[in-house]
Amino acid sequence: MRLKFPKPRLRNREKNDKNGINVVKRLLVFLGFTFPILGQQDSTKKSALHLYAYAEAYYLLAPSNTSPYLKDPIFFNHSQANQVDLNLGILGMAIKKGPINVQVSGMLGTYALRNYAHEPLIWRKIYEMNITYQLAKKWSMLVGIFPSHIGFESAKNAENWTLSRSFVAENSPYFESGIGFYFKPNPAWTYSLFALRGWQQIQAFRPALGTQIVHQAANSWTWNSSGFIGDEGNGLRLFHDFYVLVPLSKNLTAILISDIGYQKDFWHGEALMIQAILSDKWKVAGRIEQFSDEKSILLNPQNAIQSASIGVNFSPFPKILLRTEWRVLQANNQKSDVHSPEYLFALVLGK
Repeated sequence: MRLKFPKPRLRNREKNDKNGINVVKRLLVFLGFTFPILGQQDSTKKSALHLYAYAEAYYLLAPSNTSPYLKDPIFFNHSQANQVDLNLGILGMAIKKGPINVQVSGMLGTYALRNYAHEPLIWRKIYEMNITYQLAKKWSMLVGIFPSHIGFESAKNAENWTLSRSFVAENSPYFESGIGFYFKPNPAWTYSLFALRGWQQIQAFRPALGTQIVHQAANSWTWNSSGFIGDEGNGLRLFHDFYVLVPLSKNLTAILISDIGYQKDFWHGEALMIQAILSDKWKVAGRIEQFSDEKSILLNPQNAIQSASIGVNFSPFPKILLRTEWRVLQANNQKSDVHSPEYLFALVLGK
């Protein structure tokens, strides 16, 4: 679901500064809870109960518009510009007992505000709430709210090559609710089938079917095929995500992503990303991409957008990541609120 969000009414500089101070205060309080839990994670690995924390603070600089503002609703991460903010903060626990694994975690941040805006308040703070059961050696089942089976990128920035998300990631689900079945006949192949409540839905019930096939050979190519079919209230939605991961050398890897969807009309998006590992602490990643949606089914108010970016990632210590990215964007619709270039900075704690 894609929703429009009104821009905040900023009356004067004093109000902007006050809002910025309040955001920083909330951020510092959350980080105060995060650091002790990060220190406990290693010590609890051998126990049935595992506590974990994650935080991603960011500053998005848009030189063409220096006042704080909300980005277009097509951006579901780092949506607040020219202000320090928290994109995603997670506090959770996992309990493993025999064949059962339980995950429960809460969240806050600008990611949650946008991605869960259509959900009732009770669900807007839930990042994960699921149970995994190992049915047999090669079979497992997942029930609840869980990360989406679609796409290469994750809601958690520490798991992604680039700091900003691609358009194909922003226009496909980050989370799902329902039941998933996994079959792994050998280390190279995984087959999955999902009965879902809809396209990134928790409260609403729009029966949908999801599929996934992953082939991951050691030191070789990895390819993924993910599908979705379901009625989104105003028509049947068909969607397919495909990506292939290609190791170019020991420290250089490329990924090509291609998405296509249909709901009364077609949309499609493509992205090429390359990551270079310079050392244990330094990585560089670049991306070029485009997304076309002539009828603005998802990409409202645009119908086409392109971008290119390059970023540097530095990890001075385990579970601490400093990231920066330069990005240029171009939208076909002149009415859009897309500003270019953008400079994005982030501090990521946890994994």
